[in-house]
Formats: sequence, C-alpha cells, structure tokens
Amino acid sequence: MKKQGVLNKREEELMNILWAYNEPLTQNEMAERLEEQGWSSVTLFKTVQSLSGAGYLQVVGLEKSAKTYARKLIPAISKEEYYTSILMKNGLDSGSLANITAAFIGVSKKSEKEKNTEVIAKLEEIIEKLRMEGQE
Repeated sequence: MKKQGVLNKREEELMNILWAYNEPLTQNEMAERLEEQGWSSVTLFKTVQSLSGAGYLQVVGLEKSAKTYARKLIPAISKEEYYTSILMKNGLDSGSLANITAAFIGVSKKSEKEKNTEVIAKLEEIIEKLRMEGQE
C-alpha cells in the first residue's frame, strides 16, 4: 500500500460517490451507478486500481458473480479524515479549529469578540447534539 496523497479529480469524484453510498460495492455495482455520469469501464477500473493501491479503498468481502468472485470495496478513510489531512498538509492544525469553524459558519469577517461568541455558540450546539446522540 502506497502512502495516501492528494486525490486527482476522477479519484475524488469516485471517493465522493463511495462516501455518499456508504456501503460496500463491487466494481460492477459502481459501474451501474456511474453509467449516467459518463464513466467508462476502463476509467473506473483504472481509478479503482489507483485508489486501492494508494490505500483509499479496502476489500471487505467477496461476492459471487457468475463463475468468478468480485471484491466488495469501501473507503478506507472517511471524507472528514481525507479533507482534514489536506488541511493539515497546508499548515492548518487543531489550533486553527476556531478560525475554521468561524469560516464554516460565515463569521470570519466579524470583530474578534463577535466571532468568538458565535463560534462558542456553534461549538456548544455541536457538543449538545453529541451528548443527546450519546444518550440514545
């Protein structure tokens, strides 16, 4: 397995589709879902090979298909983990969390006091949601 790097456009497109489906798929199942988007079987094969070799896909089982077996694949890394790694490669870390949150909620241009107040409120909202999910 090679070191995971930055995805090219096709690889990122396929990973976004796999993250959205959130279930193991064979290459044939991927082809069915990607047919409308203009993916050829050759492009899909090369992209799956590239992602597998880079450690972005993992085999979680086999499915009998006619006389052969097809690999069931899932992403080996979550969407959040991938994009976090990109941010970290560009010099952002957990110390940047408040500013990243401010940018996400659209308050980065406000005064420091207003920005901090809204970021704290948003983070408290997230914490409360996580607490409620943990109690279910």
